Amino acid sequence: MKAFYTSFKVFIKVMLRLYFRRIRIEGIENVPKGVPLLITPNHQNALIDPLIVGAFIPTPIHFLTRSDVFKWWINPVMKWMNMMPIYRIRDGYSKLALNDEVFAACKEIFRKNGSVLMFAEGNHGREYFLRPLTKGAARLALQCQTELENDLMILPVGLNYFEHRNPQSTVLVRFGMPIRVRDYLKNHDEDRAKGLIGMRDAISDGMKATLVIPEQTEDYELRKRMIFQEQNEHLSFSQLKELIPSQSQDEVRKKSHHRIAKMLNPIPFLIIHHFIMNTEDVVFHSTLKFGIGLFAFPLWWIMVFLLLWFAVGINIAALAVIVMILGLFYSYQR
Repeated sequence: MKAFYTSFKVFIKVMLRLYFRRIRIEGIENVPKGVPLLITPNHQNALIDPLIVGAFIPTPIHFLTRSDVFKWWINPVMKWMNMMPIYRIRDGYSKLALNDEVFAACKEIFRKNGSVLMFAEGNHGREYFLRPLTKGAARLALQCQTELENDLMILPVGLNYFEHRNPQSTVLVRFGMPIRVRDYLKNHDEDRAKGLIGMRDAISDGMKATLVIPEQTEDYELRKRMIFQEQNEHLSFSQLKELIPSQSQDEVRKKSHHRIAKMLNPIPFLIIHHFIMNTEDVVFHSTLKFGIGLFAFPLWWIMVFLLLWFAVGINIAALAVIVMILGLFYSYQR
């Protein structure tokens, strides 16, 4: 199981580097070592979010994942990827009790100084600012810390995407300052409700510090449009934070139909297009492109290679596949 996770992590890291034009990591030195760790990223891009954090953080991670994605046919793979179901009210009140077992499993992971990732917002959305947090992460942290000898740390992570839906864009990953859960135990012991809210607010503040646009303001749409432009992708986190929208020029992104890639790889693009057209939640579009592409493009290239090998020879077959691969990545360079 460990070998599968390690191999899968390396594979996903390489694929993410190919899918995104640039993945910039800041604050990696803030990641605590040798302590139990609860990781709380913001959630803007469906399954892409945990893949990025899991691939680029040095420690193995166990992921708390919405229960409705666990199906009998994929459960073994989910288990090998260190994923555990978390139940929400929308899954039914009767299932909320199952979270006790999940929290117990997290507690055992923390006892071994392991790491757990949980999306504190509780859902996903395309907006760049932090949405209101649920009490789930705070409750998990406080309950586990009461039975742990070591200090449980919470690590806020900010995923700042320049483009949510399309490949060959840039994402800036900012690891924030760790939060020591034990510092909030006294208030929680005195008043559980207020202590829980205090812990939640501390997590919220830590997460906001990792986001270029932490809150929704009156000029949010202007700031989003002016800051997250291709011309600003080279700027550091602090430089983006200091950027004044009025000083930026409104960039008109060139529309690219990726004709070369689609002409050379028609079947994978048709498959991806089919799934996207049947998925109303646009937050999943990037995940579909990445996930389906992981299998559709290699299978297409293998099929074409084998057909051409038997028809005209291995040299032409190899050349054709190389041209298809180069055409795919060239056409997505803006």
